[in-house]
Amino acid sequence: MQPRRCTRDLFLCAALLLTACDADQMPSQSSGRAFGTTWSLKASRNASLHDDLQPQLDAWEAIISNWKPDSTVSRFNASTSTEWQAMPVEVIELVRLAERIAQDTEDALDITLGPLIDLWGFGAGGRRETPPSEAEITTAREACGWHRIEMRDSPPALRKKHPALRLNLSAVAEGWALEKLAARLEAAGHADFLLELGGEVLARGCGPDGQPWLVGVQMPERATGEVMQTLRLEKATLATSGTYRQAFEAGGRSYSHLLDPRTGRPVAHSLRSVSVIHADAALADGYATALLVLGRERGRVIAEKRGLRVLWVE
Repeated sequence: MQPRRCTRDLFLCAALLLTACDADQMPSQSSGRAFGTTWSLKASRNASLHDDLQPQLDAWEAIISNWKPDSTVSRFNASTSTEWQAMPVEVIELVRLAERIAQDTEDALDITLGPLIDLWGFGAGGRRETPPSEAEITTAREACGWHRIEMRDSPPALRKKHPALRLNLSAVAEGWALEKLAARLEAAGHADFLLELGGEVLARGCGPDGQPWLVGVQMPERATGEVMQTLRLEKATLATSGTYRQAFEAGGRSYSHLLDPRTGRPVAHSLRSVSVIHADAALADGYATALLVLGRERGRVIAEKRGLRVLWVE
């Protein structure tokens, strides 16, 4: 499974202390809900930005959500047509982004794992107590695979190569949204801000001490606020994926919600979380998931090849 946001856990160390670079001015603080999770913003201006950002997030959610039955993506998922279906450009952007990351990471990221997610009991159908059979896994895998979807830009459209194929864009959507929101804020004249969506953090400019913003990585399986490492972010995003939030046990073995697209099974390595620091929020999001799937040994090879800054937790 490509992790939902409940598996991404970052703690903002200075959450209660953040001020703007000018010590005489407290930052504007805004927050809300989007993509099935929460968002927050701290900026250097004393003006609420909630009414600027929330409508845009709502509009994107109406397009790319896979849990809202009336969204564009949900309607695409419900359809069994293998003909071209018109799509907003946002969907095409996200599918193309996911395809790029899949190609960069030996197919470790896949946005079409819906049938396998359901089969392993991590979807809307509810949990299971025993692992599925090999035959069930093989059948579900036949309806998965990012290479089973075609894209075109003009006019923007998608086409399924298998009628049961479904999209789940959550592994890249939040990083993509952060990047778009940051561009809007910068265009409006905001230079110093910290933007968080579902646990991912994007920073621009400086924090309360005139230095890059201070954030911390949450310790896996510990109480919220127990920080493993603090980092300074100025023009970068910190995205974290983890295996420790959802699992079931059977026969003395734990089965993680994180599925390897190449096997159709939960990952079995010792990594608990992967954090990626990257200038591009959308890439940080997807790479964090893909590297966690790959595991530390192979993931490190890919990370070095791509020049990625990564924190591995076992």
